[in-house]
Amino acid sequence: MHDPHEPVHRVSRRSAMYLRCRPYDPQEADDVRSAMEHLAHRLALPRPDVYADHGLSTRGPLPALASLLTAAERGWVDVVLVPGPFVFSLDDRAAANTVRRLARAGCQVVEAPGRVVRPAAPRETPGRPFRTAPAAPAPRADGGPVASGAL
Repeated sequence: MHDPHEPVHRVSRRSAMYLRCRPYDPQEADDVRSAMEHLAHRLALPRPDVYADHGLSTRGPLPALASLLTAAERGWVDVVLVPGPFVFSLDDRAAANTVRRLARAGCQVVEAPGRVVRPAAPRETPGRPFRTAPAAPAPRADGGPVASGAL
């Protein structure tokens, strides 16, 4: 596992991001893409190539993910930025298999810290008091992204 705060030793690290918003929301997709670009900048990576399968279910074909896996296996991508492994699949085992496949191809998968998208504005129902959901767990104490390699 790579510490994202360590300096990058390789001169030409090629980066990509994989995004999948379902159901597709253009504003959320833009927010996540901006967050991944910001993460790449923080990690001193070049602007990542974007692979996106917005609106598609993991039960069907994911052409951008297939292209990303091919690029990684051909050595064209070194680092893949994701908001979380859920973009690969909502099934934890299937998502972990994709992360392992990328790691076997020599790719490092870097997960963004914390929640990447803006939370939806809470709605009040007439006659019912407003309640907030419990807070999500805090990101790492050092504020760095969670990185994963082979699981």
